Amino acid sequence: MLTLTDFLFEKFPETSPRDFYRDLFPSGFLERKGEYETGKYCAIAIQITKTKAKRYSVTDDLTVIDDLTACDDFCVLSPISYAGKSQKQSNARFMYALTIDLDDIRYDENGYPIGLQDLWYKMTDILKTSAAPYFSLPVPTYIVSSGHGLHLYYMFTKPIPLYKNVIEQLSKLRHELIRKIWNDDVTELWNNRQYESVTQSFRMVGTITKTGTRVRAFNTGGKVTLDYLNSFVAPEHRVTTFTYESTLSLEEAKEKYPDWYTKRIVEKRPRGTWTCKRDLYDWWKRRLSDVQEGHRYFAIMSLAIYARKSGISRDELEHDAYALIDFMEEKTSRENNHFTRADVTKALEAYNAEYQTFPRKDIEKLTGITIPPNKRNYRKQKEHMKYLNGLRKMRRDVLGEDEYKNNRRPFNSGIKKNIVQRWRADNPDGRKIDCERETGLSRPTVLKWWDVQ
Repeated sequence: MLTLTDFLFEKFPETSPRDFYRDLFPSGFLERKGEYETGKYCAIAIQITKTKAKRYSVTDDLTVIDDLTACDDFCVLSPISYAGKSQKQSNARFMYALTIDLDDIRYDENGYPIGLQDLWYKMTDILKTSAAPYFSLPVPTYIVSSGHGLHLYYMFTKPIPLYKNVIEQLSKLRHELIRKIWNDDVTELWNNRQYESVTQSFRMVGTITKTGTRVRAFNTGGKVTLDYLNSFVAPEHRVTTFTYESTLSLEEAKEKYPDWYTKRIVEKRPRGTWTCKRDLYDWWKRRLSDVQEGHRYFAIMSLAIYARKSGISRDELEHDAYALIDFMEEKTSRENNHFTRADVTKALEAYNAEYQTFPRKDIEKLTGITIPPNKRNYRKQKEHMKYLNGLRKMRRDVLGEDEYKNNRRPFNSGIKKNIVQRWRADNPDGRKIDCERETGLSRPTVLKWWDVQ
């Protein structure tokens, strides 16, 4: 069997980790160690051990790169520079490369990576055919082999300033490129594409992979411009402007929106968000039984988002998340694609106020789980609450229901026990995961009553 690394090694020159990151962050673009420089920022590398995640500021000297590539821990880095040591999207300042993750490359019956060969064909040879406008793909600056997957790095000739409206446009562009690159000739997961955040971190070149080898980078092309990437997608998916959406200056905004100016500029509060009951968090935990192998990391990340949004403590979140490792590991079908404690530790970084407004549609794309919108039948919030209170009163006074009995428990324990036992009787060879999906019960409930007679 020819590995992805072997295929790339035969065709392209390999680049050392330091040279790769020097190309990504050219000399003079990042802040120098111990010096504040206006308009310059640091990249952020994260080292994940068995017990914690440690952040490092990557400065112009790149010494952190040398240190991390010499260790045997899971290490990630985003091709982004940030203000401060937090990877909040609001702190992102410049993008040095648009990067796309590509998993589960197709192999033929002889163990040849036919998917990688087809990918390169669509990036080069297909340009000579009449089908080029429809099927051709942009040539990346580097293809990085991360073990069983690839990272395509499109390094920019000049870093892209990450204003909010630019991030939104880059997300659309990247989404469309992923749709084209993750096709059925290239990957077995073409119908289950993974659309991560545009500021996603990636396993560092030179660090350890899940298979115990090292991540390796191969130079496949030159640096690119946004115009070049735009030429491969339809106009509605292109990045067209680099200006702020608002035309107001801060002084004009201060005069026109004094409350907003005081909260966001003077007091530096985060954007306002809805705070939900814990029902949302508990509902998402139940939905985790539907998550598929390629979406496990994002499912835990979303659990962290909903925990923050629902006022769940960090301790409770960590207890729940780490308890899910074995359950998520049961879904592993590919060799060396295990779900580990390091995956959970990294995903829990989303327990952050900045993620509270993470869009529902984006969570659907990342996790592969459908999230129905909260419907109010077009009533405003106050009208909707008035309607619900009236409904509760009617059920209490007319139907005699006790709304506080079994609060947050749709079934008592005896009923849940009977449901599990009845399902097992009807499905003697059934699996726990099938029982969860068909009954709607949670994983802990099924485990609790699985062997009870």
